[in-house]
Amino acid sequence: MLTSLKTILCIIILMHTTITNAQSTKELKQEISVPIIVLEKFTQNFPSIEPVWDINYQGTYNQQLVYKGKFIYNNRSSLVVYDKDGNLLVFAATVEKSEIPDKIIKYMAKNFPAFSIVEALLVTRGTDENTYEIAIYVNDQYVVKVFTKSGDFIKTTKT
Repeated sequence: MLTSLKTILCIIILMHTTITNAQSTKELKQEISVPIIVLEKFTQNFPSIEPVWDINYQGTYNQQLVYKGKFIYNNRSSLVVYDKDGNLLVFAATVEKSEIPDKIIKYMAKNFPAFSIVEALLVTRGTDENTYEIAIYVNDQYVVKVFTKSGDFIKTTKT
């Protein structure tokens, strides 16, 4: 009798532990619900690639819901941003320093000689507007310099 009570008690403890672990594991894995239209558009543009999805709000007053997919494309870290209707808003891919136009390299060397380039992206927005975004750290702040595809300076953004 005592042995069967110990067995039942062990089973109850084991079940409780299993259920508790399953719940905490489920809480760690947050499901992101991406609209089917967004998934279809992504698959049309990038067949057989599985991105890691994230959901953000952006735009004026953070009112536009967007879906960001991060993935490797042509051996480059890449990012796509879609709106809720499946419209591709942004495609960005890393570029090597050797691929940055000379005009941009010269601008950075002249204006920021003490700051090395941390990241360089070729960004395409909506209607094939291509820009280079060159990131540097200035006083521990991540600063992005935006240039036209031909290398003309457009603006500075800070994050």
